[in-house]
Amino acid sequence: MEKKYWTIQEVACHLGVAPSLIRFWEKSFSGILQPHKNSKGARRYQEKDIAQLQYIYTLVKEKGYSLAGARKVIQKHGIASTITPGEVVQRLRRLRSFLVALKID
Repeated sequence: MEKKYWTIQEVACHLGVAPSLIRFWEKSFSGILQPHKNSKGARRYQEKDIAQLQYIYTLVKEKGYSLAGARKVIQKHGIASTITPGEVVQRLRRLRSFLVALKID
């Protein structure tokens, strides 16, 4: 069974960044990043939150955008254009089924 929520430490380890950077991005992209918080204030990230963080990571760390530039890109194109790894697997399985069906015909 797949997890529904991840801690900030797990997300930071997955992205290879410090938890403080994730908290900083959360403040910088406050309208976009809004993870759930439990009664004690601990952040709980869902798969969509992790996909958003991955997109921000790609823009800032890999493509070299400033935070303001990344915000503009996200406002212009939206962050919903990113797909989760689970969706990728589902799409690839459907494509494979389709191709196998073509091969049989």
